[in-house]
Amino acid sequence: MSLVQKMREKREERITPSEWPVPLQVVGWSLRDWWDDWVNMVVVNLLLSLAWLTIVLGPPATFGLYYITNHLARGQSLGPRGLFEGGRRYFLQSWLWFLLNLVVATVLGVNYFFYASLTPAWADYLKAAFVLLGLAWLVVQFYALPFFIAQHEKRVGLALRNGLFTALAAPGYSLVVVGAAGLVTGLSIGTVALLFLGGPCLVAALGGRAVLERLETYRIQEREEVQNMG
Repeated sequence: MSLVQKMREKREERITPSEWPVPLQVVGWSLRDWWDDWVNMVVVNLLLSLAWLTIVLGPPATFGLYYITNHLARGQSLGPRGLFEGGRRYFLQSWLWFLLNLVVATVLGVNYFFYASLTPAWADYLKAAFVLLGLAWLVVQFYALPFFIAQHEKRVGLALRNGLFTALAAPGYSLVVVGAAGLVTGLSIGTVALLFLGGPCLVAALGGRAVLERLETYRIQEREEVQNMG
């Protein structure tokens, strides 16, 4: 292990003690990643907003953001150039992801408003079911984009599957980490200031850190199982 890596691990230990539950450690690491590169995060957030104004560049810029936060979690700051690099590299996949989300949002929205227009009591249950499905889809998305960047096989479908399995395998973990992302999103919308100061970048950093931690945990478990079998 290099000296830089050792110093990084010691600093992480000071910021998020190992006695803390793992989800809280992930939140602490994400905050540190975001804060240490805060100036770049603000610039990236501005560029991301401008990209979505064009619509065409919005999805690629979003993938570029997760490309940046993936490297940031590994100790490498790409800055704004990472937004362009990641967006260019995953342009087609980003639009496939966007169109898929557009279809899902349309189906959920149409069904919700249809059942909301009905008066029977059973319609309220169906309306609530579609709200829950929408929230579940957002949780899967929280993991899916970081998974897409982290996995060797760059397939949107595989990333969505990995996101779903992660959410199902660790509901308590997801409750804390996704809850923190939801809190940041709510504050960004409610205060606006955080929105312009890099709130979306912090949400992406949370997702990236959460996925990397899960990958490390699963690999450790796999190695331990092989050793026990031996």
